[in-house]
Amino acid sequence: MGNGGIISSIKNFVQQRPLLTLIILVVFLVGFVYINIEVLHFTSNPQFCAKCHPKNEPGPLGEVFTWGQNIHSKNNVACLDCHGRPGFIYYMRAKLKGLKDTFNFAFRGQEHMLKILHKAFNDPVYASQIVSMESCLFCHTDYYNQKIRKERVMTFFGITFRTLDTVKNPEYRLSKNMIDIMTDEVRRNPDVDPKHASHIKAGIHCSFCHRRVAHGGKLINLASENLCEGEMICSKCHMENKNVIQMRDIILSKAGNPAKFSHNFHVQMFECNTCHPSLFKMKAGTSNINFETHNTDLYCFSCHGENKMASFNCETCHQGG
Repeated sequence: MGNGGIISSIKNFVQQRPLLTLIILVVFLVGFVYINIEVLHFTSNPQFCAKCHPKNEPGPLGEVFTWGQNIHSKNNVACLDCHGRPGFIYYMRAKLKGLKDTFNFAFRGQEHMLKILHKAFNDPVYASQIVSMESCLFCHTDYYNQKIRKERVMTFFGITFRTLDTVKNPEYRLSKNMIDIMTDEVRRNPDVDPKHASHIKAGIHCSFCHRRVAHGGKLINLASENLCEGEMICSKCHMENKNVIQMRDIILSKAGNPAKFSHNFHVQMFECNTCHPSLFKMKAGTSNINFETHNTDLYCFSCHGENKMASFNCETCHQGG
């Protein structure tokens, strides 16, 4: 039987049994959609990602292993929850990118993949392109979560494909005992508040401070030593951009003719750790400077004083406030 005969038979079947034909088409369509949804679920599983990232140690190719040591995995936050912006459309875009990565792994080899992974591991600018800041803010703030949910389709006919798209704040955030990084005070230690809101508004990507937070190989979520080369990450960035970053003046008293301290002036000459914490704690209000202090080597007077390098003229500091 030729092609013409097959087509003719199909036409006759459809004409003679229209209801059965419709049922077959619906079953086929439902089966096709179901199989594709299951494929999407299966290929979004970290165990599937481990086929191309198989190492059981920190470093390139060990991303699934280090994810397993991280706080995100403990809360069922998997690869595509971070490597894809919130919303169903962006989930599908991430899947297409994953398909491209799979193609490159298969046809361009592991050497090409290692080159990309090394760059992502060591370059915060490149890392910020791999993980969208939206994904971080979606879970860790109420404002961005609610804004994004209003603007995007989060499910496919009620079907969700990852944890990220199910997150509704503040309910989710409170259930995980997380603070809102935009509105709540965040303190790594009693003296330093990183002020997330001002950094976010300045467009500084989360990965610049929290680099390797998911793949550092430890159960930790802070910008600490194993993630960002220690405490100097803050002062390093501020010093490199001191002509752009403007820090407010500190008024040391509210009475009389108070002294005004200019951070912007001093950072032109000194590193942050020249004064912090050797002379001043980072927390405002912890330095008790009085008239008697002026004749000591404490606080400002390690530099400002008679026969010292900086001016001891009253008007230099007491400019009013």
